[in-house]
Order: sequence, then structure tokens, then C-alpha cells
Amino acid sequence: MQHRFVLFSIPRLKLERLIDMTLRTVLTAGNVFESHSERLQLKWIAGESGNKRSLEAPDARWSGMALVGYLNTVHANRVQIIGPEELDYLAQLDEQHTVTTISRIFHQPRTAAILVSDGMQIPHNLLEIADEAEMPLMVSQLPAPELIYHLQFHLARALSPKSSMHGVLLSVMGHGVLLTGESGIGKSELALELISKGHHLVADDAVTIRRTSPEHLEGFCNPKFSHFLEVRGLGILNIREMFGEAATRIAKRIELIVNLQRMDPKKLGSMDRLHQEQSYREILGIQVPEITVPVTSGRNLSVMIEAAVRNQILFARGYNAVEDFIRIQQDAINSSE
Repeated sequence: MQHRFVLFSIPRLKLERLIDMTLRTVLTAGNVFESHSERLQLKWIAGESGNKRSLEAPDARWSGMALVGYLNTVHANRVQIIGPEELDYLAQLDEQHTVTTISRIFHQPRTAAILVSDGMQIPHNLLEIADEAEMPLMVSQLPAPELIYHLQFHLARALSPKSSMHGVLLSVMGHGVLLTGESGIGKSELALELISKGHHLVADDAVTIRRTSPEHLEGFCNPKFSHFLEVRGLGILNIREMFGEAATRIAKRIELIVNLQRMDPKKLGSMDRLHQEQSYREILGIQVPEITVPVTSGRNLSVMIEAAVRNQILFARGYNAVEDFIRIQQDAINSSE
């Protein structure tokens, strides 16, 4: 019989300043059970005193640890899954190796919980050592592959690196746009105008950002407050009640940052008019395209934001208006010579 052992596994007041700090999620075995017991058909059968054992973030100090995986006695996973073959393996060990192996598994400080799949009957000796070691031991009716799939997705998402920033996050033409700028510059007023034109509010004030993949960031806020927007002079507005359920979004991938900046009209001429170089802001190790929009009297900022999004979409598709303009201009010069 071949055994699946992995030896190497690899309410809300306006903030007066930008918050850009890494947040750390504390997730315990008890949290996992509370949030996934119904979906994963979990039953806690031993080691309940270990409910506060924590799952470290994916970049924890224990390098090489996997978040979830089949029972690994060399590099322990944070959540160890025991399937039928793993349980058979433990049952076939001689008495001396059984005691040594089981003790090493259940006294592993890097492991937060052990889950037995397929609704299997658990030997009494495992129940005893789980209680003694205060190691959460749960059983699921789901097959091991399905159990691992669900846990990997949900736990990786819950433990993903997070940061918080002051701004307003919108979905503009399906594009996630984060408005930033100093307090009182008009972010909320601009957001309200864009919402009135059919775009969507995701988060106002403190936007929580998480890295959902090596290349993508997602912004959101507490779902209980996601439909509120504070506008100076009007107070707190319930966007969902004013514009309907479709006017808000729970979360959105951040694809463009728009930095609103006060600027004297006389200084506009010193800006890079062609905007030849793309600017970026690094958040959680990911470079996000960023543009600076001067705020002066008489400028229609909502139209500019919509134009910026359309231009960013074209840029993502490989079209660069500046390069096209320069090429056409050069062709015109060459043809006149």
C-alpha cells in the first residue's frame, strides 16, 4: 500500500491621516470550527481545551510549513488532515513506533488542529492523546480531497496579508478605483457624484486591503458599514437606501489609485502633460497603477475619473495613447521632409 505522506511541504469619523499599516489576522482552531463546522460537517471530538491554538499567517517564522495538507510527520502542516490511508498507516505501526509517531503528531507546536476525514471512527488512543496534548481533534464527513480544497481556499483568504488605507473605494465601469488624498479634498463628494452616475460604492473612510494572490489586491470594509458614505455638509448617507441595492459592492479588486491633489492653476503647466511614464504605488508588495489628478476650480473630476479608467483599460489591453500619438506625430514629421 502506498501512503500519501508529504515529506517536504513547501461610527465612523473621517481619519485625518493616511493609515498604511500591515494588519495581522489572529485565527484559532476555535475560529475555524465556528465558521466552518456546518459547511465542512465538522464535529469536535477531543482536545477542546486547545481551542485557542493559532494558525500562523502564511509567512510565519516556520518556513516550509503548508497551511493545510495530508498528515506530514516531517514538516507539520498547520492543519493536518488524516484520511483513510493515513489512519491505516498508523494502525499498522508496531506498538513502539505507534506511541512515538502519535506523540510527535499531537505534541507538534506548529499544528493548530487535526482533522479526520470521511467520517471515520477514531481509535480511542488518539482521543486520549488529543485531550492530554490539548490538540483540537475534529472529524468531518467530507472526503479528504474536498476537505483540503475548502480549507486551503478559505484559510488562505482569511490569513492573507492585510493593510488599511484612508480613502474611498469604488467600482467604476467594473474597475476597482481607490480615491486617496488629504482630508477635506473632496473624495466623498466625488464618490457621490460617480455613484449618482451609476457606479458603485465599495468602502468609505478606512478601506481594508488584502492580497488575494501574488498579483492582486482586494479592497473591502466591514459589511455592516459598506453601504454608508460620509459627505461633509450632508453627514452620513445610506447609499443602498438612496440608490438601491445595486449601488454597492461588498469587495473589489483594486486596479487603479487616483490621488487627488490640491494644485494652483499656475502650477498645472509644470506637470508632465503627456504623462509618458506610468506611476505605481506599492501596497503589500504589489505595484498598483496610480495617477495624480489636480483639484482646481472648474474641473469635472467625475468625467476625468471615468476617462482615466477607460484609458487604464486600454493600457491593460496593450494600447498606449501617448506612444500612438508620438508615432503619428513622428510619421507626420517624416512625411513632410
